[in-house]
Amino acid sequence: MKHLLLLGGGHSQVEVIRRFGLQPPHHVRTTLVSPGRYTPYSGMLPGFVAGHYGFHDCHIDLEQLCDASGVEFRRSAAIGIDPAANRVSCEDGSVLGYDVLSIDIGSTAETDSVPGALDHAIRVKPVSDFIGVWDRIIDAGKTGQQPLRIAVVGGGAGGVELTLAMHYRLHAQNGAAEFHLISDTATILPGFPAGVRRIFERVLN
Repeated sequence: MKHLLLLGGGHSQVEVIRRFGLQPPHHVRTTLVSPGRYTPYSGMLPGFVAGHYGFHDCHIDLEQLCDASGVEFRRSAAIGIDPAANRVSCEDGSVLGYDVLSIDIGSTAETDSVPGALDHAIRVKPVSDFIGVWDRIIDAGKTGQQPLRIAVVGGGAGGVELTLAMHYRLHAQNGAAEFHLISDTATILPGFPAGVRRIFERVLN
């Protein structure tokens, strides 16, 4: 029997597991390794930030999905890959062999080249880290002792949508917040039609 090892609970891995549940492959044993039980659906992040969705509305329960699909779920992080021996070392001390290895751990913003970014900024991805920080920002906004000043770096669709979502949430709970949207492009939403840009410039203003 072949062993398919999935590292990370990214969107592609989730779809593979779902399809295996609908049509199990013959003579294949599948294992998913992920440090967390829940994986966020990033497309719903702005709605979560705005308060429209709860945690479980926009997170996939990997353990439950694996159980329903006949896939072994191992909650741990991979710390080493030996492709010559077809083995993966995990944080919990286990070593897993494989015939086929698939890696989908999601994206992380590249900040090493930006001086001070890791010390003074919050990366939106990985989403799980951002959600914890966002909870603290909400709590700080509730105190109302002094207005929050929030700068969002990136004038693309993600930056604009996230800025508006944060603004909505904080003002909905009567929290004072001042927002700055920072971009290295001449206009927000580059690549979008001019009419769309004008609409969102008015909304942001």
